[in-house]
Amino acid sequence: METFELIRNSAGQLHDGLVRAGADPFQPLALVQAAIGSLDLDFVFLPPGDPALKGAKALLDEQTGTIRCEDAGSPVDRALLIAHEIGHVRIHAGSSACTAEDIDPSRSAEAAPVGLQRVEDYGVRERRELQANVFARELVLPRTFARRLHYDEALSASNIAKRSGLPLALVRQQIFDALLLPAAPPPAEIRPAGTTRPDPAQDRAVAHRGAPFQLQAGPGTGKTRTLVKRIVSLVDEKIDPSAILALTFSNRAAGELAERVAAALPEAAPRLWIGTFHSFGLDLLRRHGDLIGLPRDPPLFDRSDAIEILEEILPTLPLKHYRNLWDPMLRLRDVLVAISRAKDEVVDEKAYRVIAQRMHDAAGSDEEALAAAEKCLEVADIYERYEAAKRDRGAVDFGDLVMLPALLLEHEPALAASVRLRHRHVLVDEYQDVNRASVRLVKALAGDGKRLWVVGDARQSIYRFRGASSGNMAAFTTDFPGAVIDRLEVSYRSTGRIIGVFSGFAENMGASKGMLPLALQADRGEGSAVPEIRRFDSLGAEAEGIAASICELQQAGIRLRDQAVLCRTNAKLDDVAAALEARGIPVLHLGSLFERDDVRDLLALLSLAVDPFGDGLVRVAAMPRYAIPLQDAYRATRRLRELDRPALEGIAALAAESGFSEAGVVGLKRLADDLQGLRREGMPWDFLAGYLLDRSGLVREMASRGTLSGWMRSAAIWQFLNFVREQSPVGSGLPIRRLLDRVRQLVLLAEERDLRQVPASALHMDAVRLMTVHGSKGLEFEAVHVPGLTKVSFPSGYQGQRVPPPVGMIADAAGLSVDEEARRSHEQEEECLFFVAMSRARTHLRVYLSRTQDNGSARPPSPFLEKLPRGRVVEIANPATVPLPPNTPRPRPIVIRPAGENGITDARLKLYRKCPRRFFYTHVLGLGGGKKSTAFSRTHDCLYRLMDWLMANRAAGAVSTTAEAEATFEAIWRERGPIDHAFAADYRMLATRIINAMIRSGDGRAFRKAEAIDIRLAHGVIRVEPDEVAELADGTVVLRRVRTGYRRKDEYKSAEHIEYGLYIAAGRERFGRSARVEAVHLTDRIVEMVEEISDRVVASRISDADKMLEGIAAGSFPIKTDPIGCARCPHFFICAALPRGDLRLD
Repeated sequence: METFELIRNSAGQLHDGLVRAGADPFQPLALVQAAIGSLDLDFVFLPPGDPALKGAKALLDEQTGTIRCEDAGSPVDRALLIAHEIGHVRIHAGSSACTAEDIDPSRSAEAAPVGLQRVEDYGVRERRELQANVFARELVLPRTFARRLHYDEALSASNIAKRSGLPLALVRQQIFDALLLPAAPPPAEIRPAGTTRPDPAQDRAVAHRGAPFQLQAGPGTGKTRTLVKRIVSLVDEKIDPSAILALTFSNRAAGELAERVAAALPEAAPRLWIGTFHSFGLDLLRRHGDLIGLPRDPPLFDRSDAIEILEEILPTLPLKHYRNLWDPMLRLRDVLVAISRAKDEVVDEKAYRVIAQRMHDAAGSDEEALAAAEKCLEVADIYERYEAAKRDRGAVDFGDLVMLPALLLEHEPALAASVRLRHRHVLVDEYQDVNRASVRLVKALAGDGKRLWVVGDARQSIYRFRGASSGNMAAFTTDFPGAVIDRLEVSYRSTGRIIGVFSGFAENMGASKGMLPLALQADRGEGSAVPEIRRFDSLGAEAEGIAASICELQQAGIRLRDQAVLCRTNAKLDDVAAALEARGIPVLHLGSLFERDDVRDLLALLSLAVDPFGDGLVRVAAMPRYAIPLQDAYRATRRLRELDRPALEGIAALAAESGFSEAGVVGLKRLADDLQGLRREGMPWDFLAGYLLDRSGLVREMASRGTLSGWMRSAAIWQFLNFVREQSPVGSGLPIRRLLDRVRQLVLLAEERDLRQVPASALHMDAVRLMTVHGSKGLEFEAVHVPGLTKVSFPSGYQGQRVPPPVGMIADAAGLSVDEEARRSHEQEEECLFFVAMSRARTHLRVYLSRTQDNGSARPPSPFLEKLPRGRVVEIANPATVPLPPNTPRPRPIVIRPAGENGITDARLKLYRKCPRRFFYTHVLGLGGGKKSTAFSRTHDCLYRLMDWLMANRAAGAVSTTAEAEATFEAIWRERGPIDHAFAADYRMLATRIINAMIRSGDGRAFRKAEAIDIRLAHGVIRVEPDEVAELADGTVVLRRVRTGYRRKDEYKSAEHIEYGLYIAAGRERFGRSARVEAVHLTDRIVEMVEEISDRVVASRISDADKMLEGIAAGSFPIKTDPIGCARCPHFFICAALPRGDLRLD
């Protein structure tokens, strides 16, 4: 049973016993005082600042059994303080002293895997305080009691808080825990452990003293067990526990290590420092960051925060290669990855510029080398601005948490000596994941290394993207001269058959170079199940085959929860999850949290608080609680635009209007009632908690689902609410607006990956575990299924580097070029990922592949399959499949009765091609909330208004000068531009350059009025609307397409740019075959005729357009998912929900 579950059970049992003895559960102070009596503890309140408190808020003296608490605050505050200390008594050994920051019983038992909690919650002391907080909450309001009050008796959270006097946040969190997460099963009977084969290498590693030591530990060899035994041996030798520092990389590994040490050394564990490199670095910066100008508690930026700061600075830099003014976010993402990579190598902004300048000086007249060096110098410019922005805010980012402590200790010898004196024994887990910054930090901590002990497996080095390298394992004897290397030789996880497969594969891995051979003995014996390869004719058949294989093993006695599907990418994982669920196989898989239906419902509700147009109503209307028909939702959103008031108020007004159906009126009134009293200015968590627990009662409905899929939906809501509680340290405006903007950024930057984790409280459910190979690190399963073993999927293809580092920055490049080193690193990581995937299996290992793509083209098998040892795997002929059930729901068409036949413009048709569902929301329903306003977007808006003015003048025959255009733009700028922005002058200069390009683009052309041109096709009419129509000196008519941005490489030939083919067809339709099409790209000042589109391509574009018209007429508006396009879409929070019913357009 999970640790927090045991703690909660202990607190709940104590509560129940006290209530049975007569305590009033609605009197928290009396309840905890009764608990003190029942536990035979002494208790005393002391005045604030009393010397006996030793500066603490509360103190537990284990020797005397006395709890001393500060006599301050309300009775409930004091009750929670006492309950916290009782938690220490019941679950921890030793005395404790707790500060005000330690006491927060409303905190979630699981840290949100984003922001500051991502690094600070996994030390032993932090976990002790969190455990005591959870105990306190459970003691005063057990989940069973909270469930009874809210679910059975239908009391709102506010009423429960009022009746008990408990903080509303505590009550809300406890109800969420009680009703959104499945109850844990009773503790399983503990089976006697079988006799395991001893590994003398473990004892050698534990006993080693006097020199740096590296233990190479293959999969399942008990490295964590050995590490814990090492710590126990040091404590047994009377080493002060506070002198022991244990570092690892992942929060999961740190948490597991902390719990194992606490179980083995209950009294000593709180004094050890156990945690991640990042949490240790943060602790060091909090203690000594003043030496480098940091505040006591610096805010921590993630990549989303960094981009919010930089995206308005970027346009002011004189960039050439990395200048993307119209869409800076993705470019900034790539540059920030490069900056983070520099920090992995302990290269700060000054050092980066030196290296980049050296590269430029060495380039000479080589144009390619000069261009590469110029790119690096541009990154140096951005790096410097970014660091300056962080300094202004006293902030750090994740890369700083290792680099800055390493530099701090290197540059401050007295501090380094003090820290080494404090942490005399340094142990590092997962050493294969260290980067150069980590190595330098370890060097600074370990000194001569005589008390340094590390363990790892170079073949499991799967974090190359953050600078981790198996080369650091091989370089250990160089980094720490005199080091001793040893290995573990017994695997306690896998059968001999599986060990034979991954050991054979390991022989030719790049990561094996410089390592001791992998020679493992199987403690479990050879085993009977032979690892299998299963091939299928198509991707669909592969999914059917995985389902059949899972069911086959289930029938053989392998529970679903003991089976895992491990995929190379999240996209593949989502496909497999959908296929299994469609076939009735339950899965533990959240997927992209912000794309789940229940979470999107809540995001749409939040948007109603800040979007005056109320577009989120379209999704909310589709919620079963409201069931507002599509026609009513369409009318309601149009009316909200007319009412000119916040949507929260407007919905209440709509409910009283006529013109809606009976079902629509009922739904609107219920929605208005549910939203009443919720504040748009409030915090997002408070808004949602009030809606879910006090207004709508939806949490009670979720708790009644009962099915595993229902529990996964509830767990997703719980995970989302856990995320919502964390606020970004940057940004301004309404907190709800900031949250919605942050969600978009996290998805766009793929920074929401950690939110895909299933909450620990739900992991006991009997369902197949689905995760990426990265996410499976450190886990094991009876059966492992690995799909997608094709050449283009696993290994994934090398994509190059969007922002390459300067030559000489990467420490272990071994004389390779920047690209060669990156390619080598990628190939080695892919090998390591496959090794990790195979070695998660205990008894059954099955890999899958498809012979063809969805389009019928061949899919060559993965080269990894040929590297598996012959005779160790078997290929299954004609593997079984499980087809989709015949009653599987199919997408239904949307019946639309148009108001009239006006044709579809080329611009709208292009949007339909990009995403039919977005077309429907935008051009059928007429939705389109405003984008986030930035200085650049406001500049962009001003420029388009000027373009409208200029084109109208030209069409009227007027010749506009640059001076006239500047004067007109200045008036627009003063009204709508970012004139109060710190870099307003830079944006104004940018606008001037584009204005000049606008004027020059019309040279040598006589303009006429641009009129729409209809092209009639079998399924409708396309209305081509050229931006301008001009005439050349020889009388040739030119249709012009004008854009402010850059020309793309495939601008004219790509099928995505259907408009150029339609322009050509329209020009010929109206002006004959001599008509031409001209493209104008103002940012790069390109004006050119579109000459490279053949008649065949034009005919293809017309055919494509007709098919799209057919789809529109048939009501077919499917979703086209795209991580970048979706996150930017104005309808991101409402897609893809749709209310029931037909639609008649006005």
